[in-house]
Amino acid sequence: MKKEVFEIKIGDILTSRTDIDLIKKANQQIWVMNHIFINPTNHDKHEISLLMEKVTSFVKHSGFSIWVLDPIAIEYFKMHPELNDIWTEQPFSI
Repeated sequence: MKKEVFEIKIGDILTSRTDIDLIKKANQQIWVMNHIFINPTNHDKHEISLLMEKVTSFVKHSGFSIWVLDPIAIEYFKMHPELNDIWTEQPFSI
């Protein structure tokens, strides 16, 4: 299984982090994002957008889609319908 890590730091301080794993599901490979960490006391007000831009750019260039499990990331994808082409396994409540 391949893993990619995305993080944002201010100096030596970690402000956000997520990782995605490349898995095989239903005879295809997809990325899975389980969680997002946001430093509660030290982060940019646009931290989610900054982190998700890194992730989505990578996923687009990888040629695979992404299965998002983190509720914060799901909300981000809901607000960005232009990402629907890389978003797989969307929740039923959209």
